Amino acid sequence: MSTSLQELEKAVESLHESLQLYENASTDSPEQKAFRDACIQRFEYGIELSWKVSMKILGSGTAAAKPALREMARNGLVADLQAWFDFIDARNQTSHSYDEAIAKKVFEVAKRFHPEAERLLKDLQKK
Repeated sequence: MSTSLQELEKAVESLHESLQLYENASTDSPEQKAFRDACIQRFEYGIELSWKVSMKILGSGTAAAKPALREMARNGLVADLQAWFDFIDARNQTSHSYDEAIAKKVFEVAKRFHPEAERLLKDLQKK
């Protein structure tokens, strides 16, 4: 499947929707936990699309996340490179196993990722 700006836009909106559902759910309810888990999954997809779509738009052959982030920063798409490294590290934590404590930490990162992804999307739409 080809990565596109439209896919990234859908991913960012999907994360936004799941964050809203989480906030509107009863505290500590099974629904809120399910929405949190949905946020984590949508974050994982969103972070992957963020750097892959950026590389496509920049015309880069970079095929790994952290070098891609460095290239994004050099091109003015990422202001806080360390925050984006943190996003990748959080995504890597959830990729291999499920742990409640890790899920809680990654969810907090996903909340910080959302506005950064929105900024990136706006910048990419200008290119």
